[in-house]
Amino acid sequence: MAQTKFDKQVEGTVGLVDSFDAVVLVERHLFALIDNDPGNEEPFARVPGSSAFLVDEDSVVVASDLEDQLARVRVELWDSAPDEPTADGFRAIGEAASVSFESRRIQLVNVMREPAGSEYALTSPGPYRVCVWAGPQEEDAREELEAYRFFERFVIQLSP
Repeated sequence: MAQTKFDKQVEGTVGLVDSFDAVVLVERHLFALIDNDPGNEEPFARVPGSSAFLVDEDSVVVASDLEDQLARVRVELWDSAPDEPTADGFRAIGEAASVSFESRRIQLVNVMREPAGSEYALTSPGPYRVCVWAGPQEEDAREELEAYRFFERFVIQLSP
């Protein structure tokens, strides 16, 4: 079931319309925001270089500095050019690109295509301008598995 819609804007407002957050298992440095149509091809058929992202078909594939982690990812939906993330240390990775999501259903997934969080419903297939930001590495001292103790934060911004 869809989590929310990208149509909650009030007439005359400009800026951030909606967002959703998820913790994504990153393996082999990769995770993706995909069009959740089951007929879509493998989102990881092409992968970006280190600390970058790649738009391929109906997917945004992101490469992390850390090989294995539980990344904290926020997807933001804007009705105008997005603002930079306000938290310290975020940097743009890669260049802005264009993506469409034909099914209008998007979801964050790991390399095994296992979902992270709920599916999100868009009101339009796009195209959307996508920007990806990465935060500095952080440590979660409460994490029992040493492999996942360090993590990164990402912001994926979609705008018309």
